[in-house]
Amino acid sequence: MQSIALRLVPIFFVVWLVGCTTTTTTQQKPADMPGKTDATQRAQIHTERAAEYYRLGSMSVALEAAQQAISAQSNHAPAHNMLALVYMELREDSKAQASFEQAIRLAPNESDFLNNYGWFICQRQNAQRSLPYFEQAVRNPLYTTPHRALNNAGICARKAGDVKAAEVNLRASLQRAPEFAAALYELADLLYAQGRLKEADGVFVRYSMSVRDPDANGLLLGARIARATGDRNAEAGYISQLRRRFPDAPQTREANSALPN
Repeated sequence: MQSIALRLVPIFFVVWLVGCTTTTTTQQKPADMPGKTDATQRAQIHTERAAEYYRLGSMSVALEAAQQAISAQSNHAPAHNMLALVYMELREDSKAQASFEQAIRLAPNESDFLNNYGWFICQRQNAQRSLPYFEQAVRNPLYTTPHRALNNAGICARKAGDVKAAEVNLRASLQRAPEFAAALYELADLLYAQGRLKEADGVFVRYSMSVRDPDANGLLLGARIARATGDRNAEAGYISQLRRRFPDAPQTREANSALPN
């Protein structure tokens, strides 16, 4: 299954991890806010710095900043969540799990933390066991991005072999955010895998309209659907884009095997 995985990096951020390709943007609240102690402000500043370096892929600096945040205030839940994300990226899974669990102990109703921990469990342990974390995240009426957790729930339900639950969750994600590209991709891929080609094509058109430049997974899925529906011109167009933009990608090699030079 081609997947676009979603990860939220949250302290006050919106983070998109698409399937297995990560695109991260951050929106941060000012650290210098009335009513906060000096320790809280220092912890928040270090956590925000960790998130920025995480976004840039500088994991060693992100790790140091997250640890400094915890040194400044040991009960700063966002710092433990950020540290967990860094450890997950470094594939230090036992440390990641301990940090996620500490973040949730400190802030048990924080939906972003629940969503992140669910994604960790799904990817590194057991997809079926991850689903309650997404469900708990979505139940919070104050959660501003439930479509992201629902998309993750759809991916992980499919990974667990429950395609019906996967479709339900993906459609629920799109009910909340109809132009959410990650969920559109996942639903189109699921429908294609089930042979529901007309539905898959319709959803893929919506996906294509929601992204300016589809990634290699998106282009390959477009080529697959076009091939299955007999649209040779569209298939050739997607493969041409793959060859031009992603000449060495495995998706391009797969596409080339179906359409010779």
